Amino acid sequence: MRFLRNEPLKKHTSFKIGGPADYFCVPKNIDELCQALIFAKERSLAITILGAGSNLLVLDKGFRGLVIKLAGMQNMIKFDGTVVEVGAGVRLPRLINALAKKGVGGLEFLVGIPGSVGGAVFMNAGAWGKDIGRYVLAINVIDFKGNQKVIKKNKLKFVYRGCKVANCIITSVLLRLSKKSKKAIHKKMVQYLAKRKSSQPLGVPNCGCVFRNPKGNFAGKLIEEAGGKGLRIGDAQVSLKHANFIVNLGEAKACDVIRLMTRIEKAVYTASKITLEPELKIMVKS
Repeated sequence: MRFLRNEPLKKHTSFKIGGPADYFCVPKNIDELCQALIFAKERSLAITILGAGSNLLVLDKGFRGLVIKLAGMQNMIKFDGTVVEVGAGVRLPRLINALAKKGVGGLEFLVGIPGSVGGAVFMNAGAWGKDIGRYVLAINVIDFKGNQKVIKKNKLKFVYRGCKVANCIITSVLLRLSKKSKKAIHKKMVQYLAKRKSSQPLGVPNCGCVFRNPKGNFAGKLIEEAGGKGLRIGDAQVSLKHANFIVNLGEAKACDVIRLMTRIEKAVYTASKITLEPELKIMVKS
């Protein structure tokens, strides 16, 4: 396994924003992940974990330490009827297509989301009133000392856009889904993808929803009502299609995004007295 120096992290996020990592690697299995952990320990390097980078803002100064990208990690999908074990690095589109071919349904609502399975579980990814957490039976993890264990669902405590898993790395996920006709699954996938295409800025660099939906309300609606749609700082712009998305028009920097987020928060609070909370994760530079 190669350890790259000064790897530009904007190459590894859907936002296409971010400075370099001092060290960067892509382990393909548990053994290589353990090698990476040892490498960091021997050099006293800070570690951060990167999935598909679809809900992440990397700062312009990058990351001082080792970034471990799990995109190639445990890249497997194993079926036991409607119970499915999936490697953390498997991309959601690949998983959903594999499930559809087997006539196993439940996750169609995630169609069009580009993230990895590990990241989706860690963030409890969801859409249209559903989330992945309800389908998780257990996760396999490894801690930063190289110890492996299984965490059952009753210990995971899924919350809105989160899963309370600390000080460990998800390596694979066990899901309980349901048997459905391939035709019904395909129909749902087409419906959800059409909704996503009609309402979200697909095809332009972004990080998904920027703010959490406040209870009983929608962040995009609040931002639009506060006059935020179309606001721009540098090449970071509030999407004209969905106000809870910030898009990168070409050369946006993290500082542009953060300034734009601050302006949105202030505008929404002035208009509605509601404080928006970020949904995207910001990679600290260490």
